[in-house]
Amino acid sequence: MNNCRLVWKEAENEKTLIYTSFFCFTEVFKAKCEGPSKPLAEKDDKKIELLLRQQWIKPVVVDERIAFAARRLMRSYPECKKPSDGIHLATALALNVDEMHTFDGSDLLKLDGKVLRADGKPLKICTPRGAPPDESFGPDLFKGP
Repeated sequence: MNNCRLVWKEAENEKTLIYTSFFCFTEVFKAKCEGPSKPLAEKDDKKIELLLRQQWIKPVVVDERIAFAARRLMRSYPECKKPSDGIHLATALALNVDEMHTFDGSDLLKLDGKVLRADGKPLKICTPRGAPPDESFGPDLFKGP
C-alpha cells in the first residue's frame, strides 16, 4: 500500500479521483505479505468496505459493455491473462482515465501506451507514484482493537 499513498492523498485533497470497478470490492479478499496469498480476516471486511466507500473513490458497474470488452482484450493481448485484468483494463479504457495503476508488473505494464481508450488516445498503464513513508494512507485497516 505504500506506493498508493501519494495518489490517495491527492484524491483525499480533491486533486484526483480514483475509479475502480465494483469487481474490486470482491477482489480485495487476499493479501500477500510474505509467502503465498492468504485470505484477509473476516473481521477486516467492514474496514475494507469503509475504505472503498470514500467519496473520492468512484465505483463503476461491470455491465455488458465492460464484460464483452474485457473478453476481447484477453483474446487480443496475451499480457491480459486473467478475467480480472480484462475487467480492470476495459473499465479504464471505457472511462478514458488518465492513468491505470497496477502492481502486475509481469503483465499489464507491458501494455502501456499500446491499448486505446474510448476516445482513441493510448492508455498510460503504470505503477502508482510513491510517497514518503511517514504519510498516512487511509484508515488503519489492520491495526488491532
